[in-house]
Parts: sequence; C-alpha cells; structure tokens
Amino acid sequence: MLQEDPKRTHVPSEPQLIVALYVATNQPMVQPVGRAAQAARGAVVAVREGAIFHVMVALTLAESGENVIYSAPPVEQREVQQALEEALNFAESMGFILDGTGWANLDDAHRAELLERTPAFWPPADVEEAAGPADVEEEAAEKPKTDDPMQAVARLFAAFALLLFASCSGMSAEQRAQAAEIHQQLGDNLLYQGDAQGAIKEYLQSLDLDETPEAHNGLGLIYWYSLGRADDGAKEFKRALQMRPEYSEAMTNLGALYISRNQFTDAIPLLDKAARDPLYKTRTVAQANLGWALYKSGQPEKGIGEIRGALAVAPKYCLGWRQLGTIYSEQSRLDDASKAFGRYAEECPDVGDAHLLFGKVLARQQRAKEARAEFERCAIPKQERDKPVASECARFLKELGTP
Repeated sequence: MLQEDPKRTHVPSEPQLIVALYVATNQPMVQPVGRAAQAARGAVVAVREGAIFHVMVALTLAESGENVIYSAPPVEQREVQQALEEALNFAESMGFILDGTGWANLDDAHRAELLERTPAFWPPADVEEAAGPADVEEEAAEKPKTDDPMQAVARLFAAFALLLFASCSGMSAEQRAQAAEIHQQLGDNLLYQGDAQGAIKEYLQSLDLDETPEAHNGLGLIYWYSLGRADDGAKEFKRALQMRPEYSEAMTNLGALYISRNQFTDAIPLLDKAARDPLYKTRTVAQANLGWALYKSGQPEKGIGEIRGALAVAPKYCLGWRQLGTIYSEQSRLDDASKAFGRYAEECPDVGDAHLLFGKVLARQQRAKEARAEFERCAIPKQERDKPVASECARFLKELGTP
C-alpha cells in the first residue's frame, strides 16, 4: 500500500537506477494531508536499489513547489510490474493522466532531458518558489531555470544532434515535433541567459519545424522586451492564443503589453481569465496586473481588491506593493500609502525605488526624520541602472536639509 514518505524530498535522479518512468500529461487539483488544495504535476517511478526495487508516486505541488512522495514497501524484480500497476491506479485515482516515457528505450541524452524537465527529480533547492514572482517584466520573461543553464543548453544540443543523426534520411512528423520542442527549450534557456539574438534564432527554427504556442510566446517576449517591437510582440502573443485559447501565460504577457500601451480595457478580460486559472502557477501576477488595469480604467476599489488578493498569496511580490502604494498615494490616502510603500521597502530592500516612494509619502506626512532615513538608503547607487533613482533620492535628501 502506498503511503506518504516524509523522509523523501525528491526521487533519486541517477539514470542507471531508474527502471520505469511515467509522467502525467495534466495537472489536476489535489490535497495531500496537511496541505492546501492546489494543482500538481505527477510522476510514477520505479528505482532499483541493489537487488530490490522502490516504486513511488511523486506529486509536485504547483503553489508550494514541494514534492510529496508516496512509496510502497520495496519489492523484488518479479513484483515490479504489479507494483507499478498499483502505483498507476493510485495516481489515476487522484485525477492524473499518465503517459509512459519508454524509459528503457531512450538514449542517454533523452533521459537526461527528461530528468531535467520532471520536477519530481529536483532537490528542494532546485524547485521553483511559487509565492515569489517578481515584477511584470521579470515574470513575463520567466522560463525554466537550472543551476547551470549552459549545461541544460549542452544537453539539449546533444539531444538534437542525436535526433538528426538517427534521422539523416529525413525526419518524420513526430521527429519534427521533437526537434521543434528542443529548439524551443534552447530558446527558453538562451532567453533566461539574456541572449536575445540566440533565443530568437532558436524560436524561429522551432516554428519552421512545427508551429507551437510556446515558441510564439517566447518570440513575443523577445520582440517586445528585448527588441522594443511591441506590435510584433502582440502579434506573436495573439497567435499563441489562437492556437491555445486557454494559454494563461500568453494572456498575461499580452495583458501586460496592453497595460504598457495604456490599453487598460483591452487588458482586463485577458488578465481576468488568467487570474482565475487554477492551474496557472503565477496567476498572482495576472491578478495584480488586473487590479492595476481596473484602477486605471476607473474602477479603483475593484482594482485595490484584486491587488490585495494577489498580495495575500504572494506577500513578497514587489510590484504589487508598489501598485497598491501608488493608488493610495494618488487618492491622497497617505496612511494607507505609507503602509503599502513601507511593505514594499521591507519586502524588497534592495530596490531603490521602494525607499524613494516610501520616503516621499513620509515627507508628505511631515515625518521628516523617517523620510530622511529612507532617502539615505537609496541616495548611493549600487549599480549603473540605480543612478536615476539615486539622483532623485539625493535631491529629496538635500531639500529636507540637515536634521
């Protein structure tokens, strides 16, 4: 009988020890004992340990990022298939739809790629934190991360080289789809490293092989953020949504693009739909942006409610506190603005803008000593990009005069 194994934080990732792997193709809502209900990714794995075998069901919770491992007593080799069937039934009873990977027939490169993409094998330090999305731009560009992105790129290149070698006489439709996915993942990794030109090349090659919404979404991010071609970015996001109307990441990105153009009424339905998607891991970003769009379109109280809802789930979300403080400041609700900007400075102490905005509200409240302390924190730039904010902080510091 499968039971939760609290001693395991992830499944052993040594390829030579794994004898079977099934990966879920969906993310149903689950509620393990003692945890909040949330979407999860799933996998069923059989691992060899000497002469015995362990069969496990691994859930990766979308919001907490935690791996919950269920295991049964170890079995001998002749009992592995039966144990796997029991594990598959157990996972399917929770709503998972599992697909066999054909582990035994995969080459080393494809095995490494599969382990890289399956969070059940990630140690706790490698699991993404669900409650800490950064600002709009950072989230929109967020892609799968590894401890060493170059290693991931190397593995993907190796997988692609093997795929081409195996199909020198021409690729089948399935092989083209696999090659397209590899190029798309290469694009994701290069985008994460800041190599916009390399990423755009990979995304275009991916689309030449097999058109996917993921590649269009990645291309849209580069056109908009990296190259400043907002029209082309919007076109790519829209194409991604034509292919997959429920693609929440593309909805959030297009909504953010509309906000940057002051097209708030266009942004609202997209962000509202993404914010209500229970399977979208970073829906708090969509919800906060929805709140800002509602405020700017003349619905301030609804907007405040959405931003507060996002911050209740992700209290370290810097942009949310900035948005909330700005709304209160523009409404001359200085006490509320002071509290919001105070949280902004507390949760995001390395962001000079947080201390500048907090100091300005404190000065409006005639709290000169506290305002001076905030301006002093941001008056000296830590990086080149901090210089404009630092200059502003220094100017306010000078206006306040000596204590």
